[in-house]
Amino acid sequence: MRVGRERLREELRDRVRGGARGSGGHLIVEGEPGAGRTALVREALAEAAALGSRVRYGAADAFTAELPLRAALDCLYPEGPGRAAVVALLREAREAAQPGGAWLAAMDLLVSGVEEWCAQRPLLLVLDDLHWADPASLLLWQRLSRAVDRLPLLLAATRRPLPRRPEVEQLCAELGAGPRGRTLRLEPLTGAESAQLLRGMLGAAPGPRLREAAGQAGGNPRLLRDLATQWSRFIEITGGSGDAAGGGARGDAPHTDAFAELTLPEPELPDPPASVPRGIGYLSRPAYTTLRHAALLGPAFTPRELALVQARTAREVLAELEEGLLAGLLEDTGERLRFRQPALRRALYAELPRAARAALHQDAARALGEAGHDPERTAEQLLAGGALDRWAVHWLADSAQSLIAAAPGAAAELLERAVAQADCGDRDALEGSLADAALMLRRPESVELLTTLHGRATDPGRRAELAFKLVSALMIQGDMARSLAVTDDALAEQVSSPTLRLRLEACRVLALADLSCPAQAHTLAAAVVAEAARLGDPLCGAEAHHAMAFALFHLGRGRASLRHVAEGIACARRSPEANDMRLLLLANQAEAHLRFDEPETVAAALREARELALSTRSTGRLVVTEARLAEFHYRLGDWDAALAGVARADGLPVSDGWLPVVVHGLRALVLGHRDEREAAQAELALLPPDPFAVPAARRYSGHVLLARALLAERAGRPADAVRELLPALADSPDAAGAYERPWVLSEIVRVALDSGDAATARAAVAACGRVAAALPEYPGPALALLRCRGLFAQDPQLLAQALERAERGGWPLVLGHAWEDLAVARAWHGDLAAARSALTRAVAAYEDLGARWDTARADARLRSLGVRRGSRSARRRPANGWEALTPAELKVALLVAQGRSNPEIAGALFLSTRTVQTHVSHILAKLQVRSRAAVAAQAAARRSGPEPVRGTGP
Repeated sequence: MRVGRERLREELRDRVRGGARGSGGHLIVEGEPGAGRTALVREALAEAAALGSRVRYGAADAFTAELPLRAALDCLYPEGPGRAAVVALLREAREAAQPGGAWLAAMDLLVSGVEEWCAQRPLLLVLDDLHWADPASLLLWQRLSRAVDRLPLLLAATRRPLPRRPEVEQLCAELGAGPRGRTLRLEPLTGAESAQLLRGMLGAAPGPRLREAAGQAGGNPRLLRDLATQWSRFIEITGGSGDAAGGGARGDAPHTDAFAELTLPEPELPDPPASVPRGIGYLSRPAYTTLRHAALLGPAFTPRELALVQARTAREVLAELEEGLLAGLLEDTGERLRFRQPALRRALYAELPRAARAALHQDAARALGEAGHDPERTAEQLLAGGALDRWAVHWLADSAQSLIAAAPGAAAELLERAVAQADCGDRDALEGSLADAALMLRRPESVELLTTLHGRATDPGRRAELAFKLVSALMIQGDMARSLAVTDDALAEQVSSPTLRLRLEACRVLALADLSCPAQAHTLAAAVVAEAARLGDPLCGAEAHHAMAFALFHLGRGRASLRHVAEGIACARRSPEANDMRLLLLANQAEAHLRFDEPETVAAALREARELALSTRSTGRLVVTEARLAEFHYRLGDWDAALAGVARADGLPVSDGWLPVVVHGLRALVLGHRDEREAAQAELALLPPDPFAVPAARRYSGHVLLARALLAERAGRPADAVRELLPALADSPDAAGAYERPWVLSEIVRVALDSGDAATARAAVAACGRVAAALPEYPGPALALLRCRGLFAQDPQLLAQALERAERGGWPLVLGHAWEDLAVARAWHGDLAAARSALTRAVAAYEDLGARWDTARADARLRSLGVRRGSRSARRRPANGWEALTPAELKVALLVAQGRSNPEIAGALFLSTRTVQTHVSHILAKLQVRSRAAVAAQAAARRSGPEPVRGTGP
């Protein structure tokens, strides 16, 4: 199966068809080994022969590169009297004192043979692997290329990037130029094309893990096939006409629902086949050796690092890396060189004996460390080098804090090794650094380490510092009761530092608010804020306002909480020492504004947080930011961006208990809406056995509950769908902060009514009422309550009010559900025309999102009530006017109307400037205006016009 070459194949077919009609020309097909050059030209040969052209094929090789005219002779006369005549002339030339005449005669004989063939019918000549052709064959090819203007002759040659010979480069430049010349380049396959190739091989759609692993091939088709073959026993195929394992129906026609996934994580897959390094045997020996040393440095490296490790100059190293760059084995990412095919790097690395690798890693670590290089890179080499020697332990003790800031995961692993090896004199310092690393990674073991260190400490100042770290670790793990106890004990002791004492007081506020004592927390927070103002310390100010904001949030005073969040951010901006608190406050600011349906402020907060987390290498805060950003994109309807966000969060070395719930829950929910059931089930299967054991995880449970219920409903089990959602009915403290809970409750009402469970539906309405009463400031619970009551009573008026609120919120999926609910209610009341109109609007929203399951569900619900959308044309969005705009275009149009520039809109909505420009072009066309000012004028007129009457028509 050939994928990713459709355009080139079509262009080559056009050339072949032109050649069959007598149009001469010449072309070059370029690509790396395994890219499919030969397969492409063989297709051309078969098509040319079928069209009546004469075809000739030959391939040069490295072993015959010195034999004159060998490549051309193999192409034109692989056997027969014509070959014998040319060979006789070549023999005469070899034996003659002045061979020029015989050479010329041999070449003339070949040219005249081509002209005779062309006089009979069109001719296609293909010379494979031109880069190995002998000089005389290259000269003949050049002569023939000059005859294509007068002969029905099509010349095609293939080549790879290396070896580079001046005469080949010159000939290819000539053949690829001019009106009759063309160069076709076989680029690496994209990720989607690689997935398509795997689907054709396996007869099933590759799952997320398999698609990710396919990136090891770097887009090389042959390497991808080799890897897939090697992994076949680790690939399980489910779905389709029947389940299979170990590669399943290899080569069969793909089953629509079949799903292929790796049973092992990518790092546990076996090393690539030993044949992989042999595929780059065309490199010079020095270049090959340099690449093998580079493989020790990981997937990416700098020439300076390689020079340090090899004890050579950067100039010497660059000269040998040039071959890898020209061959496309390495690519320049700007800051580093990177192996384009990770499988090749792994294969080169595996060629070295294990003992030799360990020694080379240790030498590389010392070379990098003694040169004062990036500690993260030194740590990578030490991790791969096995046991730490004395130099490594001393280096780690000296570099621990900078390494923790840059790479806490690597720091923790190395510190664990060092603690096990260190003597008593070094152990305390190393254990302290290990506790810092564990705290940065948000690992549970940080609590145990810090408890031990706190128990050993005798100095009051040191005990207070360790108590604060221990409280932070306990809060990260969600153990607020113990964190409050430790805080109280610490404050009962002598705390000489007023700033540290205030920070402990702020921790007490946080713990009390979380333990259902928000009024007491609020009273204490007022004193903490006043003391922070007196001290004038930016970090204390930020922590004090954070504590007050947290207490106010738990009192249900969202706007007041946000004001203190903003004040805390302002304090934190005054000092780099407060960067971590600034990141926390920005994440909280984004979540709070998301609750208020204020996407622009959310986008600004997340943008600032992500930039700061990346610049400060704050891994723990970056994972929170990425998770918030993914949730934001999900609600905006940009589900691909949401999936990319959770992938980035999942790739960070942290151990937050809530992270798997966010990552796999959001992925499963998106895949479920897209009706990719097997992939969604695979994501849910990756959750731990008790995913909500950590209190923080319960606050992010909504996506998991919704995904499980969606899959049960999709399988025709509505009662099971209700059971999956039942945890949201409990009025627990953890549920109080769950952002998705009101919407989950409204889904319970819908699914419970569909399954005939009125009692559960009634309980969900009541629970949603309690949530909305407790959180009167937020639009989400009020919208969910309107939906609950409207669904329970099948009341079009209530559901029209819910729709109006959904339109103000602007979240596409919520809007689609609101239109669907209204359609069902109108159908129940016999207004079939209005129901059909509302259904059309719901489906338009779902189709914009790619929510195939939601479209199918809406159609099925309304079909049972006698409502169908009618013909395809009736379902189309209007061609012109504001109703013609997609949800994404509507957001952009409203920002254009505010006078925002394209870069400002791109920043606000986390889009590329090019995407915004495309949206603006579509908006101008659909509104039939020529300027942004005209868009603003129409938006103003639309706002000032009469409000549509809800409940009577869309």
